Amino acid sequence: MGDRFFHKLWQGTAPLVLWATHFFFCYLYAASGCRRETWAVLLGVTLAALALAGWLVRQGWQGGKEPRTLLGMAQLGGAVLALVALAWSAMPLFVFGACA
Repeated sequence: MGDRFFHKLWQGTAPLVLWATHFFFCYLYAASGCRRETWAVLLGVTLAALALAGWLVRQGWQGGKEPRTLLGMAQLGGAVLALVALAWSAMPLFVFGACA
């Protein structure tokens, strides 16, 4: 029973953990210095995180065989929220471009 609980907990929180990890990594990496390769690494990590969040949205939308449950709605809602948060936090990366 305990294994099932943690599996469901992870399913519901994985998108938000993805967003938090991306957010932490980007701030930590950007704080290390402003170099041309910093922008390329951050862009690559952001595109990978956006792709993973999109996959999580798709998984949440397709959901499962049973009717909508609280877990399914949490998966979909968390995945959409993470996708929007990732896109929003990536705006400065796309707007301002690489460091001079």
